[in-house]
Amino acid sequence: MQVTIEIPDDLAERLDPQPRNLLALIKRGLRQQWSETSALAQEVVDFLARGPQPGEILTFRPSDLSVQRAGELLDKNRAGTLTPDEQAELDEMASLNHLFSLIKAHARQHLPTAS
Repeated sequence: MQVTIEIPDDLAERLDPQPRNLLALIKRGLRQQWSETSALAQEVVDFLARGPQPGEILTFRPSDLSVQRAGELLDKNRAGTLTPDEQAELDEMASLNHLFSLIKAHARQHLPTAS
């Protein structure tokens, strides 16, 4: 199947000229968009849904299972053996880590001050 799309010039300049890489990028984007939420994402959502206090947010840590999975993915990434699905999972974990770092920084501003 062949599909033609129009994209903005600035995006076209950033794209790798290799069609194979563009196909992988599209597949990865679709996989991320339609995949089920990762275990780590579910942990974060469940935690935040409870309405934690700032101190609880600062002490939040992912489960041992999520930490172990992140370690496995990082090892495979260093070895250059990640599958596209694993790369998407690792990217999602990195995004969640960044988001939660921002949440923790904001929560730190709302800690009660010692008098």
